[in-house]
Amino acid sequence: MRSLFVLMSIAVALGFVVSGLINGLDDRALARSEREAQRRVGVAVSDFAHRLGLSQDWVAYCRAETRRKLATYPKDGSIPFGLRYSSAGTEEVERAIRERETYERQDQILCLTQLPASLRDGAAP
Repeated sequence: MRSLFVLMSIAVALGFVVSGLINGLDDRALARSEREAQRRVGVAVSDFAHRLGLSQDWVAYCRAETRRKLATYPKDGSIPFGLRYSSAGTEEVERAIRERETYERQDQILCLTQLPASLRDGAAP
């Protein structure tokens, strides 16, 4: 009886260890996906700025503007801006990463697109 209890305890402990390892792999994969999404956004926005003849300073400005906007979104669990990654499933987090990538890329490109007109308007007396 005692050996059965010991075996069951070991099985439960191994279950927790394996589950923790799987979750660790998921966390690393999701972190890698998020880094890759950020890299893709940066490349797309930099390329677009280059085509417009704008410097990387303007890219940084538009990135900061997008981050400022994102900070105002509620943290209510909505995708992709209010999602709590720690309590969401892998598929939900991956979808949120894709949606956030699309939002950030389009918002920064829109910001860059509006800059030349804004700069001209600001220079007028």
